Amino acid sequence: MIHRGHDDRSAGALAAETGDPGWRRAFTGIAYACQFLYGGWFLFHGLNYWLAFYADKSIQPGPGLVPALAASGVMAIVKALEIAIGLALLADCLAALAIVAAWPITLMIAFVTSGHGKPFGIGVAVVIITLNAIMSVGHLDRYRPMLAVSAGKPSLGGGGGADTFDASRLPPARQLLAALAGIAAATAITAISLVLRH
Repeated sequence: MIHRGHDDRSAGALAAETGDPGWRRAFTGIAYACQFLYGGWFLFHGLNYWLAFYADKSIQPGPGLVPALAASGVMAIVKALEIAIGLALLADCLAALAIVAAWPITLMIAFVTSGHGKPFGIGVAVVIITLNAIMSVGHLDRYRPMLAVSAGKPSLGGGGGADTFDASRLPPARQLLAALAGIAAATAITAISLVLRH
């Protein structure tokens, strides 16, 4: 029996051993191709921010989202994340986590490149979203537990194995009170911070 997440063999080798049809092996190859292309892309462009392999005109001072992110220092954080994500994908280590972490950056790149409505920019947006989507589908079994309507109670692990957790929910009345308390606390903290700032 194969325990997902605990087997060091490649997805292609596992597919062959379990008798999966050829299209599964083909998809594995495509997903890996997307992963390594995407990883190389992120690593190259992340390093370019500091090493300047080429002049990235989008980050030059001026109006727009990207120059504003660069001027505020946020772009340095984004580029550091690109390097970390790129390395993880190229090393095939923590790939499922790296793919999730890449989505906000992917969507930002797609928004910026397609914002002017030019065919090249729209093409880049389509390509990068497609790459991230194919990689995500390739690891859907890792994400499926996160898509459960009820994630269960928070815990440090039930001790019954990685696949066991307490799926019970809070009683409805307690959940409603907790939700109202959360909203009230957030409102009060915001009000206090506004008073203290003036």
